[in-house]
Amino acid sequence: MKTELIFINGNFHTQDPRQPRASAVAVARGRFLAVGKDKEIRELATSGTEILDLEGRLALPGMTDAHFHFYHWALGRQELALADVAHFKELLERVKARAQETPPGHWILGQGWNESDWPEHRMPTRDDLDAAAPSHPVALWRCDLHLAAVNSQALRLAGIDENTPNPPDGVIARDASGRPNGILRELAPNLVKAVIPNPTDDDLAATMADGISVLHSYGLTGLHDIHLMGGLEAAPALRAWQRLREKELLNLRTWVSLPGELVDEAIALGLRTGLGDDNLRIGHLKYFADGGMGARTAWMIEPYLDAECGMPLTSMDALGGWAPLLRLCLIAWNMSK
Repeated sequence: MKTELIFINGNFHTQDPRQPRASAVAVARGRFLAVGKDKEIRELATSGTEILDLEGRLALPGMTDAHFHFYHWALGRQELALADVAHFKELLERVKARAQETPPGHWILGQGWNESDWPEHRMPTRDDLDAAAPSHPVALWRCDLHLAAVNSQALRLAGIDENTPNPPDGVIARDASGRPNGILRELAPNLVKAVIPNPTDDDLAATMADGISVLHSYGLTGLHDIHLMGGLEAAPALRAWQRLREKELLNLRTWVSLPGELVDEAIALGLRTGLGDDNLRIGHLKYFADGGMGARTAWMIEPYLDAECGMPLTSMDALGGWAPLLRLCLIAWNMSK
């Protein structure tokens, strides 16, 4: 295999006790060909080999994030960033400021807020968001993505009112009179997602490509892309990943999860773990046993101080039934390695 790239005059920690340090490495097709001293590695160069002098710098392997909601993160970079909001009033101020620069009727979307970090310890309700953005539908996802706060326009567009029952695996929170208060838990936000205009495949691919460059600046060169239960974003995200791969713009090692509740459909199509290549591979199944602590939906034995006991998202019988399948998948994967 022809050497494409050589690093010299570096400081490499090899993790090999027989050769714990090295100053040079040779690379081809994304793989290490050789590790050693400058002189011996230089001898592997051929015409066209690029040689980079690290000038004594420490060289570290790129990191892989093993649990990344990349679809939501990439889109969220274009929405209201709320992870650094310090208090309840600041959240409403940001929504109000965005409303002033957004044409009436257009969606205001955001994510990342965490009321546990605020001195008020309260979530925004529909009335709060109505006051901040009376002419726009608003949907703001909590940092754990297990809950969204929406305003009256968003509820109206989604067809949610006093007579709307809780969807399967979701909760529409209500006030004492039974009126939805704008807090949607677990799969209930999907009712709102269904009426939010989706980006085109091209726009989504461009947004994700832009996010990849940001990940590189953090030292990330790989990720496990995790999708939420319900599968609304799984298909468009996978299409975008494939589009980036076809255009040779996917500069990440990406393992894409499949929603566990769609495992029967995946099996029927003949999909199996490991399908793909080094840059894009079908990886794991994501199952949800229950919700999240912050959203008060993690399934507890005793009630929360300010909520009930949470909720299961997959029955124990279903999880038990899938266990043998998961074991067979693991065996098949190990045999294929």
